[in-house]
This record gives sequence, C-alpha cells and structure tokens, in this order.
Amino acid sequence: MKKRDKTTKEKKEKQEDTIAEDEDGPVKKKDDKKSSSAEGAKPRTPVARSKEKERTSKEKRKPSAEVTEKEKESPGLKISLAAKALCKYLIDMKEPSLSTYFDEHLAKYQPADPSAVDWEKNMSKNRSKEFKLLDKTRVHLTQQSPEDCEYINASVVKFDQSETEFIMTQFPLPDTVRDFWRMVSQKKALRVITVFEPYVDEAIEEWNKIPSVMQAPTATTSGGEQAAGEDGKTQTREQIVNNSVRRIEIDERDKSWVNYYSIEVVAESCSEASYVRLFNCTTWPWKKVPGEEKKLLALTRAPWKVRHGSRHQASDPVVVMCDLGLDRSATVVLTAILIELVLAGKPPDCDALFRKMRDQRAGCFTLSMFYSYAIRAALIYLKLKFRQMTDVTDDIKPMIDSALAKVPFLRKV
Repeated sequence: MKKRDKTTKEKKEKQEDTIAEDEDGPVKKKDDKKSSSAEGAKPRTPVARSKEKERTSKEKRKPSAEVTEKEKESPGLKISLAAKALCKYLIDMKEPSLSTYFDEHLAKYQPADPSAVDWEKNMSKNRSKEFKLLDKTRVHLTQQSPEDCEYINASVVKFDQSETEFIMTQFPLPDTVRDFWRMVSQKKALRVITVFEPYVDEAIEEWNKIPSVMQAPTATTSGGEQAAGEDGKTQTREQIVNNSVRRIEIDERDKSWVNYYSIEVVAESCSEASYVRLFNCTTWPWKKVPGEEKKLLALTRAPWKVRHGSRHQASDPVVVMCDLGLDRSATVVLTAILIELVLAGKPPDCDALFRKMRDQRAGCFTLSMFYSYAIRAALIYLKLKFRQMTDVTDDIKPMIDSALAKVPFLRKV
C-alpha cells in the first residue's frame, strides 16, 4: 500500500514538473545539481582544502556593491523580485480576499472610449446583446467575396510590457463559423485555445438543436465524407468545418485535461494552407472554475511549448475563445500574461492589466471568481516553477503561500 502511495506521489510530482516546464525545457533541480557535482568530485588534498578556504575568505571580503551587481545579473533574482511584487499585491491588501477587492475597486471599471457602432450594426452576429464590442480594438476581416462581412465579434488584446498578442472571441454562431476560420487564416493565428463542453455547455444555446461546429471527428475527413463525432452523432464535413478546413487530426486527447488538434485551414481561392494547433479544454463548465489549477495551467502553457512540426513565431497572435469570450477566455489570457511577465523579471501590475483588458475587450471578467482564479493559478505555477530552480531567493516560497491565502476557491467543479 505504501509503495502504491509513493508511486502515485511520484507521478503527480512528475506531472506538475511537466506543467511548469517552458519552451526552453526543464530546469535542473537542486538534487540533480548536487548529484552531478558529487559524481565528478575528486578527493581533496590538504593543500587543495587550504587554497579553497583562502579563496572563500577573499570572496567574503569583496565589496558589497560588487556582490550586489553580480546578483542583479541572476535570472532567478529578477524572477524572484517580480514574483514578490505579485505576492505583495495580495499580502498588502486590506480587504479579506481578492474577490472582495475586485468587487469594491475593479468591477465597475469602464473603458474611456465605449464606442461600439459596428457592434450595434451587426447584432445578429453577437451572442451577447449586453456586452459591447469596442470599435477601436475589434478585429477587421478582409472581404474575400461580395457576400462576406468584415465584422466578427473578436477583440485584439495587447499589453505594454509584452509582445504577445491575443485575440479574444466568442464561440461562433452557426452563421459565423466561416468568419471564425477566415479570421484564423487572415490573422495567421497558428495557435487557438478553446474552452467549451461539446453539446452540454449551458452558454451555447443552440447545441440542443444542431451539431457542434467545432467538434473534431474521430478520423481525418476529406471531400464530402461523413465522420462520427465524439458523442456518436453523424456529422458531414460541412457541419464540422464549413468549407474552411481541409483536415482535422487528433494529436492527443484527454492528456493533462487538454485535447490537442492539428487543423489545416485553407483560404478560399487559394491553395496555401495554414496549419493550426488547437488546444481545447472540455472540463471547465460555464460560470465555474476548474477544481484543480493544473487544468488551467496545462491549457494556458500548452501553446508556448515546442511541439514537433510547430511553425509559429513569437509575434503570431493567440486566439482564445469561449462562450462569450469574456470570462473563461479572460482567465486564460490574464494567467498567461502574469506568468510571462514574472518569468521575464517584470513585476506585474494586476490592476493595470485588468484595466488594459477591459479597455480592449469590454465586459471581460463579469465575475470576480475568474479574476481571482487567474492570479491564483499564476501563483501555483510559480510555486511549481521555483521548485525546479536553484537561484531563486528563499523568502519567495513562504510569500507565495501567504499570497495564496488571499485567493481561496470560490466555486469548484
């Protein structure tokens, strides 16, 4: 029994380490460093020990300014300082929880320029009749045929300290599926993150009436062939891809709570195809948060991990889509940008990031739980990441634990 528990614990730690690995690969753990140095170590003679002691004494006598300058060059120190800034945002908070702080200080924030003329003109293409799409940040599509519309309910979201560009969008309506794939093709978005539960997501009203347009078939489809969806229903190629996608291949399913798909998107009247990687989470119900942060982290970090055959550039936009493109999508984006900034050694200003998102995607974060959960997930990621690093400061780990106390779960799956 003890052996089984030990094996389970080892598998869990390995899984967590994989989530915390970035595109540069895993970081050597402290134990690995110690073991490798021990293997190559040779017995020291009395003379060697004497010289080492003398060298250590000289290093201790170095001016403090010189040591500080050396420490400043340490990536671990920069990351630690950025992580401390994130922790202090929560620890110094007078409110009992981040959720309370959000409701009192952030929830009512509105963009300075609320102009949404095109949103009002294209009401039939919007899922929400309440949350507007801002004119200044909306995605403009190129018209490829006379019947094409250049409108789509999608917003470009950028941040001052990052080169990453996000496109937050709603789950396409039956009449806007083609527009969605046109956007993916025209904006050269080779990474797409989606959050929805096929056929049961309460926010997708029409799923009780028609087949899912985003559900991948169990096998590659071509021409007018039919393919069975995951629930056994028969779907034609047109229902699945709406003449915009040539092929869908399933890379991995139900691994770390994320399904991976490779999708070949072909623009009309053009032989050139785009190969898109789609990451879909189907275990995140509407108006709730995942029961484990690792679900969100696996989804958030997946597009940045190097995979065989990936061709994306750092400047390529990342499309993030959920029911209305407001809550679950915003949670993914905020988690991703927080992690990116801290790993770059840039202290994040959470309030400013929130306002920046609202200024570009009006109405995002309709509930405090999503804002709180994004910050909680980022802290969990950093806690896992620091377990792999050797040059972070020792005081950051207890700070993360103190910060996490401010962001407890509000509602679990």
